Amino acid sequence: MSHGTMDTVSGRIAAFASRLSWDAIPAPVQDKCKASLLHNLGVAVAGGPLLAVPASYLDALHEGGAAATPHLPSRLLVSGRPATVETAALVNGALMHARAQDDVYFPGLTHAGSAMIPAALALAEARRQPGRDLLTALVAGYEAAGALSQGFAMRSSLRGFRPTGIFGVFASTVAAAHLLGLDEAATADAIGIAAHMAAGTSQPWVAGTPEWQLHIGFAARNGITAARLAAAGMRGAPDALEGKAGFYRAFCDSAESLDAVGHDLGQAWRSLEVTYKPFAVCAILQMPVTQAIELAREHDLRQEDIRAVRLRLPPVEAAVPGTDSRGPYAGVGATLMSAQFCLAMALTRRGARGADLQRLHDPELQPLIDRSSVVPDAGLRTRGFVLEVDCADGRTLRRASQAEGEPFNWSGAEVAEQLRAMRGELPLDGPGLERLIAVALQAQRHGAAEIVSACIATPSGT
Repeated sequence: MSHGTMDTVSGRIAAFASRLSWDAIPAPVQDKCKASLLHNLGVAVAGGPLLAVPASYLDALHEGGAAATPHLPSRLLVSGRPATVETAALVNGALMHARAQDDVYFPGLTHAGSAMIPAALALAEARRQPGRDLLTALVAGYEAAGALSQGFAMRSSLRGFRPTGIFGVFASTVAAAHLLGLDEAATADAIGIAAHMAAGTSQPWVAGTPEWQLHIGFAARNGITAARLAAAGMRGAPDALEGKAGFYRAFCDSAESLDAVGHDLGQAWRSLEVTYKPFAVCAILQMPVTQAIELAREHDLRQEDIRAVRLRLPPVEAAVPGTDSRGPYAGVGATLMSAQFCLAMALTRRGARGADLQRLHDPELQPLIDRSSVVPDAGLRTRGFVLEVDCADGRTLRRASQAEGEPFNWSGAEVAEQLRAMRGELPLDGPGLERLIAVALQAQRHGAAEIVSACIATPSGT
């Protein structure tokens, strides 16, 4: 591109992303990216039973069978069906988010990994690019989304927008731009274009409807579109993010503090703060559910032993749509967000499997759901909680956390162990799972197509 970039937010992001190389990325960040890739691919492979995209929609994409679609350059995960780059990004994005177990950058309340990995993987497979290129693009996307969302996401959430829906598209756009080899100016244009593709509200959590899966799918697909438009020469507003009528004022009702955004890229590596989910429930509920399972096992609790359950949360988190809900539940989007449902599931089942989220009208769980409550507690910091279980014998069992550190910031080896523990929920046999683990954790040595192939269901998988 012949035009230059200004000292704008998109310009600073673009300067970092367009110049990034694999060798310039610190080794811990490289390893973290591979761990994140493995985690997200694993939960995508497990996501099929909860995927809301109708089968008839997928079938319509492939009328005439494989012989009619030899030109389709990308594949859907698990099934291996051929697809356009954009369709693969959309469907694989929804699949990766189907269990809501994908990684999260909590300072920005954003599932950056699942918003961009499907886009980058589809594009890199179509272009036959090596794993090093894929991983470098992913690091660029993680860092961009982290810088753009940190400190701003809660403002958008309080206005009813879902941070992943509006910030995730920038992760996929930056990753796609890097894979396409866009220079600094064109990458800035792509970011400006992507600002018009940010979308998603939190109403599905309240209604229990499944559009929340498409927040990820649309973000993945739209990032590819934005990058391709910029590659073709389309311009984007230089101040699309901080302008008087730009992204931040529209979605966050403020453009304060934007002067600092992007200046520390390449020095502060936000992707190192990405955490993972051991369970298919909302990020806010990961530790409370973990502690509830431990309490049930430690004290051999039965439902008749429990008189009441209280979960104290910071007021902002207690007010997240869907968190304080006793039902009725219309879908898994409602159950995985509900503190009452998830705690009843954890205490009764002593676990939290994806299939449990489909127990929408379970007479075994409902009595405990009705005896559970969410209590806003202004004395708690973000991600802190207090779990109290009143027992029939007069005891009150208590677990608390002020969220010191990141309990689920796992290494690649720890992600691998988590997936092995989920083996019964994956359509891969034992060797197939080990192949996925090996390929993802050494992704720099494999092509993008080989990484996709490792995510195809094995005939004897369960």
